[in-house]
Amino acid sequence: MTLDQLLTIEAIVLEGSFKAAADSLHKSQPSISMAVKKLEEEYQVILFSRNEYRPSLTKEGEFFFEKAKSVLREFRELDSLARQMMSGEEVELRISIDAISPVSLILKFLKEFFSNHPNTKLQLSFEVLNGTIERLIEGDVDFAITPMHGDANWSVDALPLTRAKIIPVRRADLFPEQKVTDELLRQYNQIVLADSSVNSPKMTTGVLVGGKSVTLSEISFKKEMIIQGLGWGGLPYEMVKLELEQKTLVPIKTALIKEQEMEIFLLRDSQKSLGPVARELWEKMRGELERTKGNANDAKKKKS
Repeated sequence: MTLDQLLTIEAIVLEGSFKAAADSLHKSQPSISMAVKKLEEEYQVILFSRNEYRPSLTKEGEFFFEKAKSVLREFRELDSLARQMMSGEEVELRISIDAISPVSLILKFLKEFFSNHPNTKLQLSFEVLNGTIERLIEGDVDFAITPMHGDANWSVDALPLTRAKIIPVRRADLFPEQKVTDELLRQYNQIVLADSSVNSPKMTTGVLVGGKSVTLSEISFKKEMIIQGLGWGGLPYEMVKLELEQKTLVPIKTALIKEQEMEIFLLRDSQKSLGPVARELWEKMRGELERTKGNANDAKKKKS
């Protein structure tokens, strides 16, 4: 059995005759007939009935062709992949995203971008603190979307994307009639996200010194614990906007615990060259930033 024989059978079924299949494949009709005959003789099975004007699949032929379609589909996918690799276009792009990033905004951009690159697979991972940039530095991902935590001398190129507002919140009835102070907060569990880095120094941010804490690895679990009244902690404004509007959660402000705003960057390893799709993503993001800045400057000029 050969790929050419399978393509021949497909052409006969789709075109409706041996002659039309020969024209479609740019072959002679006798060569088409011989390809089918050899396959039938090899497996001692009749695939096409020749009793009518147009050839039709026998019962055995129908079963055979159903399996052949799967093989041909996988072959074409493999062929497409090989051609994509030959052209230099990336088969996959990997991006790590810090858990506090405004995910809906980022995913909207990525959806629009990758709709124009259907042959490049997008792989996302969500990390916490130094874990995001560690994935980039160790070559596990092509880009990182994260604040620039700490003062480490990372060898990266950075594009500022947006800002993320982190709001310390608690369930409204956790301590409803008391003045919220740092001392009061220390009596309740602060829900903290664990740094997901493995080989980098672990870090924390916004943790109240001297207080009790529960450490988690998933930001969705952190939000749920706070909603259930099992503690308090900082969450991205985008994630708790609805709960704040409904007053299910209320913001916390004390001498030490306050709202924070962090700049979010798109990072790439400055030592690594980019493929065509990755380069286009980087340049498109740069263009979006320049356009946004231009609009902001125009708005300022109009106001003045």
